[in-house]
Amino acid sequence: MFDRLLVLATAAAAVLGPLAAATPAAATPAATRGVVVIVPGQSLGPLPYEPMAAELRADGYTSVVLDLRGFDVAADAASVAAAVDAARAEHPGVPVALVAHSIGAMSGRYYLRNLGGADRIATYVAIGAPQYGSSGACGQPVGAEICPDTRFMAELNAGDDTPGPTAYYSIRSEREWSDGRLDGGQCRITPFPTLGNGGVDHALEPLLPAVLPLVRGALAGVCDGEFVDEPDGAIDPRSTIFPNGVPYS
Repeated sequence: MFDRLLVLATAAAAVLGPLAAATPAAATPAATRGVVVIVPGQSLGPLPYEPMAAELRADGYTSVVLDLRGFDVAADAASVAAAVDAARAEHPGVPVALVAHSIGAMSGRYYLRNLGGADRIATYVAIGAPQYGSSGACGQPVGAEICPDTRFMAELNAGDDTPGPTAYYSIRSEREWSDGRLDGGQCRITPFPTLGNGGVDHALEPLLPAVLPLVRGALAGVCDGEFVDEPDGAIDPRSTIFPNGVPYS
């Protein structure tokens, strides 16, 4: 099923590709509103995220799409750290945000929690993130650490999920695979209407028209939903899976 979704996402990106080509170049360091580092989902590569990056450049941000496979969360987190350090060096004093999709959001949060990122990132926007694990990862040859109840997930979610001064946002469709909740302070943006199947929504999220305005709002500090501050340990991994109560097919 994943291969079919990957084809859908790639085809949609190809259709929207001219948008990126027609968009003006990134803002100069002196004029930029901020740097946005986009972290892709597993196996999708950068192409489906280029239209979003182009739109953010048109808004005055400097946006960078990483080319990561999502096969190893910790290794990709190190790549996120390197990209953020480079952005901060090139644009000193400018806020840096992470916009991360699916398993890429897990690499982003590993960076925030374990590699000092919470002191460097102003805003973390997670799209379709399996923050407490996804059953879709169980048994995979790559990314299996995201299966619920693995030691990796237990360690990632021990203590405060939202450290530092970073502002945390969650974006998802009504039929996402997991609800993306974190304990601590988090803006849970109101889920956008589904296309009818959580799997299709998940693969296409970076290209769906409903997502870009929510990303823009989060980068501007707007919580288009509910800000929730839950105590540490308030979230059970099993309760986050299939939030509408019906597994995707």
